Amino acid sequence: MGEVRPTLEDFTMFIKKHINLIPMCFASWFVWLMIDDSFMADMLLVFGWWFVIPLIVWAIIVFLRSFWKKGHLWKIYLVWGCAIILLIGAYFLSPTRFGTICNPDIMVEHYDENKSGLQDLIDYTSQSLDKGAQMQLEFEHGKISIFHAMGKNDSICSYNWDVRSEDRIDSLMQVVGLNHEELQNIQRKLKKLGCISIEINPRLSDYVDIGFRRVDMGMYSYRIYNRPLNAEEKKEYFEDPMFIPYTDKVLLMYGGGAIGPQSFGEDIKKDFMKKHPVK
Repeated sequence: MGEVRPTLEDFTMFIKKHINLIPMCFASWFVWLMIDDSFMADMLLVFGWWFVIPLIVWAIIVFLRSFWKKGHLWKIYLVWGCAIILLIGAYFLSPTRFGTICNPDIMVEHYDENKSGLQDLIDYTSQSLDKGAQMQLEFEHGKISIFHAMGKNDSICSYNWDVRSEDRIDSLMQVVGLNHEELQNIQRKLKKLGCISIEINPRLSDYVDIGFRRVDMGMYSYRIYNRPLNAEEKKEYFEDPMFIPYTDKVLLMYGGGAIGPQSFGEDIKKDFMKKHPVK
């Protein structure tokens, strides 16, 4: 028997059979890739899982049908299906999709290599802000993803996510007393240190939180005090699974998001502190 080649009619029938999947597949894939805010992208994954499933089903259908058929057109389908499967696999397996891998050992190694730079960042930011001003500043892909600000005479903090408007950035800088050069210097220092955020609140705390890495929807951070911890604080942090004391002034911190682990976990904390007892 001769080779059975798919016809245009076969192709049309195949498309009609699965036509309801195609718009959803490509529209959802395009929207997901276009979202620049990692939080919103992850929320789309959590609440819109049905966007992703059709794309995977479509790729599998095309791959399986193409694999058992002969002819140039089916070979094109085969290559196309393989390409989609490889892209999906690379997307989900890439460590940079949901944030790079992180753990307490990575954090302390990074801290020990950059402790002077981290302290310089704290000193510079503290000196740049108005006395008594409060700020949480985070960068993602070179853009400001969080800019919470409270002026020295304010009683309410202004919470701002994904700030893109230059006018809005200017107004927030004025609230805390920063100028453009100082903001750029803070961003450069964070980037040089391999960190992404800094949160400072001199009114209420004797520490500064520096965001190290986001993994999935969680954040690994350093909490750095400007004085040694007292006995009550040590007891509180030893009991809190979100924190791991590293020195009498430095704590490792992990805060989870809407899904996934919400803390380091008891076992990880115990194992780490056996290796690194606080002096």
